[in-house]
Amino acid sequence: MSIKKIRILIIILLVIVAMSITAYMAVDKMKTNEENQAREEALSLNLFSFDYNDINKVEIQNADGYFKIETVDTSWGVTDTDYKYEFELNAYYINSICSYMSNLTALKKLSVPAESLNNYGFAEPVILTCYDSTNTAYTLYIGDATATEEYYYAMLPDDSTVYEIEFNKGDVLHGGMAYLKSPYMLKYYDVNISDVILEHDSETIFNISNASGAWEMLKPLDNAQVNSANINSFLTTLSRLEIESFVTMVEDSSDLIKYHLDNPAYRLTVKTKDNETTTIDFADFDKNDGSVYLVYEETGQIATMTINSLSFLQTQPSELLSDKVYSPNFTDISKLEIQVDDLEFTMTMNHEESSYFLDDINISEQNSDIQALFQSLFQTVSNMTYESLDLESDTDSDIKSNKNPTVIFKYTLLDETEQEITLIPIDDTYYQAYINGEYTHKIVRRRALSSNTGVLTYYEKITDAFEEAGIN
Repeated sequence: MSIKKIRILIIILLVIVAMSITAYMAVDKMKTNEENQAREEALSLNLFSFDYNDINKVEIQNADGYFKIETVDTSWGVTDTDYKYEFELNAYYINSICSYMSNLTALKKLSVPAESLNNYGFAEPVILTCYDSTNTAYTLYIGDATATEEYYYAMLPDDSTVYEIEFNKGDVLHGGMAYLKSPYMLKYYDVNISDVILEHDSETIFNISNASGAWEMLKPLDNAQVNSANINSFLTTLSRLEIESFVTMVEDSSDLIKYHLDNPAYRLTVKTKDNETTTIDFADFDKNDGSVYLVYEETGQIATMTINSLSFLQTQPSELLSDKVYSPNFTDISKLEIQVDDLEFTMTMNHEESSYFLDDINISEQNSDIQALFQSLFQTVSNMTYESLDLESDTDSDIKSNKNPTVIFKYTLLDETEQEITLIPIDDTYYQAYINGEYTHKIVRRRALSSNTGVLTYYEKITDAFEEAGIN
């Protein structure tokens, strides 16, 4: 190839390289411009950017009214409103408003003529304003949801742009009283509750109280031994139950009739240690399909709860009571005299000296198996359970006057006071239980005495052990 042709080829290659570089620079510039435009577009969709932890006041204007909500002693509280009804504020919802608005980004924006804004829900929008510690205001207008429920329309003050924000966030921000009101049936923590009264058809199912510092049952069985663990579990359940929906506020008696609350089936009254009271009436279950209407007497709020949430209304007194007839501790008793039919024996305990006797037999001198059987024999009496509660009869005079007790357990406590439990037979299977001559309304079954864990069985076990040990 001649030198001339080589020079021409080099020139052509240089031109091609130059053109490639020019083209690359043009494309790169175009790409950079596009990226800048995209970045600017993204920034234009970023509606707010603030620290939600710095917000100390939120103002809400919606269809229900105006609400000023401020931090009061580190908790959110309504400090001003034109809403005419009392309600318990849902503080978690206010936190959600602050969190959602703090980094709210729109998905797209629309150019809407001013005369068409009403079609997007901005004739009377929900207005949210968050204030930080410097009193800087962050205001958002929330319009309607799109027809397909993909977005909510939103606007900013002094900005004619209509933004589309994510539907789920928009639904929360659009809010309303269903969000502002606490979702819990009760506004109290379980540890603050001091009294609970449950009524059915105007009759008291049970009345329990902690006014004295310990739980006790006032009705239907005054001074019956309660099961504190069961009561605490019951109260925990109550304090965590949630409302399904808020329906309306009572304006007149016709509202109660409409929702079957003019003659409620159940009434729950809860009192606190601070002397606050909440009374809730519940409609009959069979007048509802899946949900039950209820009304708060103090506020007039009508709401619904799912039937599955209302099992607590079926709670019976026995579920809150100890299942024992009388259950003292072994170390609190100095003597137990036992009579079951024709069998009689006495257990004597001196706990300070670790001296124990079954009649005249010194248990303390026997082997460990016999000593264990002695304590188990005591437990068969102190752990004796009842079968059911007799809440129907107001008097026990017929049975008591016609029959004598066939089972007697007489306890002598360390302070020399006595507690006598007597069982009077109703028939061959059941007994009425009395404590110091007063009817407990507890019905004991014969097997509580004769089963594998009954007093008769363990008396036989310890006498067999005596025989094996050669004790007469």
